[in-house]
Amino acid sequence: MSISIKHQMPSATVVRSAGMKKGAGFRLWWQSVIRSWQRRKMIAVLSALDDRILQDIGMHRGEIERVVDGFDDRELRMTPVAPESKPIDLVYAEFRRAA
Repeated sequence: MSISIKHQMPSATVVRSAGMKKGAGFRLWWQSVIRSWQRRKMIAVLSALDDRILQDIGMHRGEIERVVDGFDDRELRMTPVAPESKPIDLVYAEFRRAA
């Protein structure tokens, strides 16, 4: 007595109807690329901050990556709103003129 087992792969239409719409794989990949880029950008911005400012925020330099990993998509899209600061040389030049 012999037993024959055949393995059939599901057709693409069955897999697609099971939950993956056409183009959904590309869309998920693109979203992960964007999220990774936003994560790297946020880490770079936070790493560029002074240790005193990081302490004011409530984190240490070694915790930056862990904190950013906990951010959701909305938080990763945040941008700094503080005005650009003057270069230090210009500030000292004003003091020297006043003296």
